[in-house]
Amino acid sequence: MKTGYLLYMLYALLFSVAFTSCSDDDGPHYGTSFQTPAQQDAQGTYEGTFIRVQVGTTDSLAAAGTLTITATDTLNRARITYASNDMDELGKTTPIAANIAHADQGFMFYNKSGDNALLGRITDSNGMTVTFTKAVRSGRKTVRYNYSFDGRKL
Repeated sequence: MKTGYLLYMLYALLFSVAFTSCSDDDGPHYGTSFQTPAQQDAQGTYEGTFIRVQVGTTDSLAAAGTLTITATDTLNRARITYASNDMDELGKTTPIAANIAHADQGFMFYNKSGDNALLGRITDSNGMTVTFTKAVRSGRKTVRYNYSFDGRKL
């Protein structure tokens, strides 16, 4: 008799849990389907300030400049280019391929390739923050710099 009662309670518990649903409290954009790829939504020119710090020192330089995101034909891939009149090495950089995706009402993008590693975020109000590293030839030696960029879409 006890075995029958325990089995009945177990089935009742399993039956009630089987029809329990999860709520959609993961945020206001739960289940959002984006109509256009991230690289198309984020493309444009962002104007702001670069800060350059030489690795291993406290030497820094701040300069105005632009960062441009260009869409590619590959889904969730974009090309990033930098420009600053006061930082010549940025103008000599070939465009960097970056992975880009919609994230929390904005975008995230990154590239983990050695000397050109970067990580960036674009907010829903078109503000951008980016950090990246770059190796620059200076005479016979290579100097590594850490850069940060803070700007807004033009």
